[in-house]
Amino acid sequence: MSPRKVHVVVLADCTAMVSVGVVEILRKSLLLAAGMAGCGGRRLSVSLVSATRDRVVPTAGGLRITCDSRLRDVTSSGLVIVPSLDPDIGAHLAQNGAVVPWLRALYRRGADIASVCTGAFLLAEAGLLDGKAAATHWAFEEALRARYPKVVVEPRAIVVDQGRVLTAGGATAFLNLALYLVERELGAEVARASERMFLVDVNKSPQSAYAMFSPQKAHGDEDILRAQRIIERDLAEALTVDRLAGAVAMSRRNFVRRFKHATGNTPRDYLQRVRVEAAKRMLETSARSIAEVARSVGYEDVVGFRRLFTRWTGLTQADYRARYGRAGSRAKPSTRVTVPRSPRRHRPSVLWQRPARG
Repeated sequence: MSPRKVHVVVLADCTAMVSVGVVEILRKSLLLAAGMAGCGGRRLSVSLVSATRDRVVPTAGGLRITCDSRLRDVTSSGLVIVPSLDPDIGAHLAQNGAVVPWLRALYRRGADIASVCTGAFLLAEAGLLDGKAAATHWAFEEALRARYPKVVVEPRAIVVDQGRVLTAGGATAFLNLALYLVERELGAEVARASERMFLVDVNKSPQSAYAMFSPQKAHGDEDILRAQRIIERDLAEALTVDRLAGAVAMSRRNFVRRFKHATGNTPRDYLQRVRVEAAKRMLETSARSIAEVARSVGYEDVVGFRRLFTRWTGLTQADYRARYGRAGSRAKPSTRVTVPRSPRRHRPSVLWQRPARG
């Protein structure tokens, strides 16, 4: 049986470690499989594909990668993996525009398509994510939703498997994606051996634990800016939407509408996210009790704040402190997280969604 073709794209001006890292993990996993009883029969042919006219691709930071082929040389594939775009999404989409029709064509011919981080924008541009759940870097989730409203963005997922289309979150989530693909293509035993070989713990926190909330203040609405300053100044107070609306002399309805238009968040969600962000900083840098942290950000109901904190971060406060706090960094965190999961063997923080193929 001929090997299954895997093509890893190298985008112009992309982050080189993603494409190279995926190839290395797949290559070494194949070597591991060859030496394991019963695992050597499944084969992959892994190669790099240039998204430019030349086989040598300049990537971010000046690194140049020599690829095995160019887009026009590849007319069929078993699996295509797209790396992340660098932060200027619009410019880099245009720069790598030739990838879009190429992805569509290969998908129609039966290829599975996977992306890492902001590579999801290229899949969405090709229409491959319409009506599907997808992951991307937390800092670009809103941009993906806004640009492609048919995509169901999963903010807490590291990897989303939709059968023939897979997406992974932040740039280093290529490790999770590559090892998941190893399991899918070469089997669970090889995947576990690869995890040990590469010293990768795929049971990591959901992306929301890493996400930093950046309040939107460049909107120019002075009344809403005033409300934002009140939230930041009076974080421990019993603030409500009605109280904030009154403070800036607006009706509740008008305030909610203008606040959402200006910041992208409802006043209630904005207040919650600012409080959770403040709580995260306290958990990282202080030894205050969970109850003290909750009260410091305006919550007397510790249980209620625990639910709120978990909603926005995917971790309890105790788990967050155990993972990221200075005082609690030596504590062993719980592996329980709130991301939906299937009964697969491991990777509890990864969102698996695999419908029937077809």
